[in-house]
Amino acid sequence: MAKKKAAPVESAPVAVPAMPMPQMTPCMMPAMPMAGMPMAGMPMPGMPQGGGNPMMAMMQMMQMMMGGGLSPAVVDPAAMPFTGSAPVADQDRGLDEDLIRPSLLSDRIKTQQGIKLGSVLDSLCLTEDRTRSLGGIPKGCTIAFAGPPGKGKTRTALAGLARVAMGGDPVAFVVAEEGFHNDAESGRDDLCSRLVKIGMAATGLDEGAFSKKVLENVFVLQSQYHKGHTWDDFVTKYRYLVEKEKIRFVVIDSLNMLDPTKSRTADNLSALKTYNHEKGITCLCIGQIRDTGMPVGGEALMHTADCVFLIEEMGLGSKEIADFWGGKYRDKIDVINAIKSVTTPVLPYPVRIEREAGTGVLAPHASQPRDYPVLAP
Repeated sequence: MAKKKAAPVESAPVAVPAMPMPQMTPCMMPAMPMAGMPMAGMPMPGMPQGGGNPMMAMMQMMQMMMGGGLSPAVVDPAAMPFTGSAPVADQDRGLDEDLIRPSLLSDRIKTQQGIKLGSVLDSLCLTEDRTRSLGGIPKGCTIAFAGPPGKGKTRTALAGLARVAMGGDPVAFVVAEEGFHNDAESGRDDLCSRLVKIGMAATGLDEGAFSKKVLENVFVLQSQYHKGHTWDDFVTKYRYLVEKEKIRFVVIDSLNMLDPTKSRTADNLSALKTYNHEKGITCLCIGQIRDTGMPVGGEALMHTADCVFLIEEMGLGSKEIADFWGGKYRDKIDVINAIKSVTTPVLPYPVRIEREAGTGVLAPHASQPRDYPVLAP
């Protein structure tokens, strides 16, 4: 007969005395994670995932940071100026740019030079001692040359242009009143043709020699208002030509037509003069006159220009005056006056003028009074 299994005896639970919980102090409280730092047990970017010990993971991360396992160390921005190349020196002088100390200049005293044009214009300015003619127009100056139409201003200027160009200097002829060259055979004796004929007569060269010795140095700039050219267009082209070709002598025919309103002639001349001074350009500006006999631009123009040469008609109103000037009573003669020159003395009296045969260039008249002599250079 099978024996019955004895039921398991349940042991009575043993009572474990409660352990008192230690009181937490601030130093024993777990550190709170800082913003951006993962908590213990969370994976860190770029850190090997071993899964186990957080302390080991932290040590691995530190090794990677110190050994270059992560991205290269970033340079402190404050040290950047010292890590690059040397800074470029600032060339801007600021407010000192337009200040000049005359005591620091070495070439303070200069003597005015002249540019010979081969006309009466060479005789109007004098040397500093006033005993001789300068022998040319003042070099580096902007000159207003005005007078009635048909008196020989353009011919005189073109002959002078040809003589300067024959000396080897590049020159410019600014055309504002008419076209320079007619491509079509219109039968017109255009300005180009007149320049060549006047220049050949003034220099004594034939056409072949004139082309090589003179025209090779001549540049023509057309700036005509009827073609839509403005003063600003002229300034742009003028600066380009002068600086590209190293121009040092310019004839403008005429200054007034560069601004057809004729309301800003003096202001335009002022701007032109300032630029010419900077570049060392001698500029002969042919101008027109009003019915009053004053140049277009008036006293403002005469005040602005470095030199002013003015052609006038003089009436011989008495027999004594007629005898003095070698004319006939009640006739009119042409005279030229040097109104001013800022760099030289000028003749204090007018010079009677006539036009040379062949060239039409203005020259002192044979009947110039002895009391008003034209001085030799």
